[in-house]
Amino acid sequence: MSTSALSSSAGVGFRVLGCRASAEKRREVRVCTHTTCRKSGSLQTLQALQNLAPAAVSVESCGCLGRCGSGPNLVLLPDQRLVSYCNTPAHAARFLDVQCGASNPESNLAAFALAQKGDKAVDLGQLEQAYDHFTHAIELNPSGGLHYIYAKRSAVLVAMDDLEAGLADAKMAAELHPDWPVAFVRQADAYTKMAQFDAARHYLSLALGLDPSLRRSKSFQRKLLQVEKQLLSVNA
Repeated sequence: MSTSALSSSAGVGFRVLGCRASAEKRREVRVCTHTTCRKSGSLQTLQALQNLAPAAVSVESCGCLGRCGSGPNLVLLPDQRLVSYCNTPAHAARFLDVQCGASNPESNLAAFALAQKGDKAVDLGQLEQAYDHFTHAIELNPSGGLHYIYAKRSAVLVAMDDLEAGLADAKMAAELHPDWPVAFVRQADAYTKMAQFDAARHYLSLALGLDPSLRRSKSFQRKLLQVEKQLLSVNA
């Protein structure tokens, strides 16, 4: 297969092998996070792709793809299409537009930037500012990553004790991406704070069914233990 260049008016450029994927195929993107690609910024590429991808596109890390020195490298499955030098959010958005149907990359990037501001505000404990950033991002109606933003705003709303609104956002995230365990964990968080512990355990179980590796997450273990303790106390 030959190597072709993809570019946009924003100056985005990276190398991709092969032609555009069929719209009927479910797509998976795997980002190399091995040593060399990691030094080239592949962890940031992974985060950008995860936050910009449509719900129908899964994005995960992987081992070496055998193109060391041209990273960050990623592969689009099931086509086994290799992509090199995808090292900025703009590259990621353009890739998802061309290969995965995430149209309007400029709007998606703007929403991503607002969501990042929201994340920083959360880290600083500025929940109202975070809520505003996430809300403005949602209003842009990005074609990729909308479920992530709803889940982020859900967590903020629950932290602000606006539990019904937080639950509604978590349910919207699950509606947009029914196979995403985080959306069900966010619902469990809301139900836990509502003291509806049976419902909380139900949604934690749904999340675990979607991703059994959550058993190894200390955060998930704490959530589940809290719910189980509350249920034992109520039923004692």
